[in-house]
Amino acid sequence: MNLSLKKPEWKMNERGFTLTEILVGTAISLALLALIAGVIQSQGDTFSRQSQLGQMQANGRGATDFISRSVQNAGFNVTRGKRFLAASDHYITMVYDEDNDGAIQNDDVMTYAISDPTGANNETFTISPFFDEDGDGNVASTETRDYVISLAITGPPFQFYLITPNNSDSGVVQNKVARDIDNIVFRYYDKDGDALPEGVTVDGNGDPVPPYVIPADELNDIRKVEMDITALSKDEDPNDEYLNSGAYLSGSVAAVAGGTTAFSDHFHRETFSAVTSPRNLVTAPWGKISLAADPTPVSCPDDSTTITASVVDSEGEGVDSGVSVTFNTSDGTVSPESNSTVGSGNATTTLTYDWSSPSITVTLSASALIDVDGEDYPVFNAIPVSFESGTGIFTDDFSDGDSDGWTETGGANWNVASEQYKTASNNEAYSSNGCAAWQDYEAQVEIKRNGSLSAAEHVGLALRYQDSDQYYMAKISCSTNCGGSPNDDQYVLELVKNDTAETTLVSSAAFDFDNNEYYTLKASVVGDDLSAKFWQTSTTEPADYDITTVDTTHTQGQIALITATSSTTYDNVSVTPSS
Repeated sequence: MNLSLKKPEWKMNERGFTLTEILVGTAISLALLALIAGVIQSQGDTFSRQSQLGQMQANGRGATDFISRSVQNAGFNVTRGKRFLAASDHYITMVYDEDNDGAIQNDDVMTYAISDPTGANNETFTISPFFDEDGDGNVASTETRDYVISLAITGPPFQFYLITPNNSDSGVVQNKVARDIDNIVFRYYDKDGDALPEGVTVDGNGDPVPPYVIPADELNDIRKVEMDITALSKDEDPNDEYLNSGAYLSGSVAAVAGGTTAFSDHFHRETFSAVTSPRNLVTAPWGKISLAADPTPVSCPDDSTTITASVVDSEGEGVDSGVSVTFNTSDGTVSPESNSTVGSGNATTTLTYDWSSPSITVTLSASALIDVDGEDYPVFNAIPVSFESGTGIFTDDFSDGDSDGWTETGGANWNVASEQYKTASNNEAYSSNGCAAWQDYEAQVEIKRNGSLSAAEHVGLALRYQDSDQYYMAKISCSTNCGGSPNDDQYVLELVKNDTAETTLVSSAAFDFDNNEYYTLKASVVGDDLSAKFWQTSTTEPADYDITTVDTTHTQGQIALITATSSTTYDNVSVTPSS
């Protein structure tokens, strides 16, 4: 049987799409595009709405957080004046040391208020803060100025501002901290929970009914602040069917400024509430006393500073003249020990220190009695006052590359090289530093010799140095094999006095002083007692002094490096109070 396969025959329909098919397809595509556009538009509206709501919430929470924190801190480190300077149902001014530097500056006086940036100013109030205008770290009774703050209360929406006074003039700076605030209500209460101001109309819950302003004599009575801050969306809701209707609290700033309590629009609103209280109430409800020293620290050779005690009543105002203030100090002397306040509530004394130590911090205290309704109440305070030589305890490692502060006399060639203090001559010479009023202290220096010392040569550290003829000295000199092989020499440590002529007071046993090795020379003077020790710097410091003696000739003076050799290197000089 003969079988064969036939190829299939394919026929193509070549008619294409009919006009009806094209029109139907186009209609379906347009419907799909319309659906997609609607979805995109809906998503865009949703995103815009959520973004607006997020910004609205940020504005409301930010405003409440700013005010809550500031109210809590009001009064911190305030030594003169009130913690609150102004308060109403829609603005509040408080004072506190925000940077904790010990003094109130102009930017520590903070007013939070709403205002319409596009409206004309139609409301003013005045604050009179005390702050450190001259930057000396103290707030004097004269450092105050009146500031007039102007607001545009022309209707919502408002902007929320932080307002601070200028330091140099009576102007103010406004910083926007939140926008689109629809309404704000502050409520104030005293320690008994009663609404302020006294006599204000209250509602059924005992809350004050705005408008109201807290008078100056009631500002210190504020113990609790409640706030309701209503934030507004920037734009209307894109959904035309959304409608927001309601009413403002009667008497509140939005109702008064807008002329109506009702609103009906497409904006979103949300009210944020908070309750806060000042934490920094005066230690004694009848007043307090603050202290300031000028100058501080006191640098030798100056030996005194003026102490001012500022006594204020519970309102932060200076007490009347004639209040007696008693001063005490842990060291040094005060004169007078008691003084009376003058018109601004200030009393002064002088604190003096005799520089028996090169660096000391004393505690200066003051106390007074404040009359309140015929009864005396005590106030007390204390501050540290430092008496320092330069930066305090004296040191110099010559890492700055110079010998500033050193006074060089004699014929030696003194210079600083490679962060070391060096001499290069055979002449006797002195280089002094410190304060001539120093009495009791320890001093030390690292010394490296270069070559042998002859019998006539020496290096040393002077104490109570007044000039080249008046001092004590811890002296290193050669005793055996002087001028021979450098490392075969033997040396001695001496305590000598110079009173126009040198006298050895006491000497040590002989020891090694290896060439080109650092050794430490340490000496002490306390009263009439003199001591010294000497050791290789790379080893442990000996517990005891090598030599001691007693002498009454010199009572005060600087330190000095002394040389009578060709080449010596000094480093790491220090002076400390006697241990």
